[in-house]
Amino acid sequence: MAAFVKKIPRSILIFGASGHIGRPLAEFLSKNAPSIQLSLATSSPEKRNTLQSLFPKAHVVQANYMDVASLTKALQGIEGVFVVTTGGIDERVAMSNLVTALSGSKDIVHVVRMVGVFPEFAQQRVPKALIPGGLPYEHPIAKSILDESGLPVTYLNCGATFIDNLWLQMGPVLEKQTLIWPEHRVPFMDPRDIAEIAGKLLISDNAKHIGAFHTMNNGQDWLTFKEVSVILSEVLDQPVGYDGSYEGFAEAFGPKLGPALDTLWAFFKFEELNEENWALNGFSERILGRKPCTVREWIIEHKEKLLQAPEKVQWAEKTT
Repeated sequence: MAAFVKKIPRSILIFGASGHIGRPLAEFLSKNAPSIQLSLATSSPEKRNTLQSLFPKAHVVQANYMDVASLTKALQGIEGVFVVTTGGIDERVAMSNLVTALSGSKDIVHVVRMVGVFPEFAQQRVPKALIPGGLPYEHPIAKSILDESGLPVTYLNCGATFIDNLWLQMGPVLEKQTLIWPEHRVPFMDPRDIAEIAGKLLISDNAKHIGAFHTMNNGQDWLTFKEVSVILSEVLDQPVGYDGSYEGFAEAFGPKLGPALDTLWAFFKFEELNEENWALNGFSERILGRKPCTVREWIIEHKEKLLQAPEKVQWAEKTT
């Protein structure tokens, strides 16, 4: 049985620690594993002070995937690593640099890497509009590089749309009583649950997760956005229509997205074409020890704030 036991990291580095996966992960580990030394990495000098004030016991570092020296410095004395990248990054460069830095350390016992791809999907089917820089194209490259490295990696594949993207979609709901978003059927997941899963895997002593590719969703919601509009109507106690047209999407979000509008539309249509690749599963519930948050539960929890017009919209780095 000892062969299946993994050392629990005494120190963990979280990349993207100011993001909406990294930050709740830091909160989870601070609360549930306070003896573990946390290091929080950000590529933004402006965010270092904010992170330090939020997590005064953590070691905050500046690190950039394009700079091997900064990665090597950030990884000194680190045993566990959470890796997430921003959309549009060149994963071949980023992960090659990270592998170089990780391979120079004798302390690494576990790396958890976030990805977002259709499982067992032929890369030649990815549309040219999403190459290079597109998540379906770049993430398999990242996985290939990490696989070849021989490092102790667990892949957390987000086979779902983030539920909290609703913050981005509420403008037309409040202004026109209409949910405007490209139609496609997807599973859903609360980023807070993703963060908790990542944290539980990192502090687990179960070595069977090393090398595993786990696809996450909440196991309950595989919904079209028209169906989401019905849930919004029921929870917000007001009629919410639905518009999945390109014209509606361009009018509502073109000013915010600019040239990225057509790329995002192509991404969602790619997801729609391949939506049968997704399957609800029980992985998240098994790791969490409870049922993950559903779309309806999330809307109920945030109902009051959702009904307030957002003063400033921050676009998510990734849509899945």
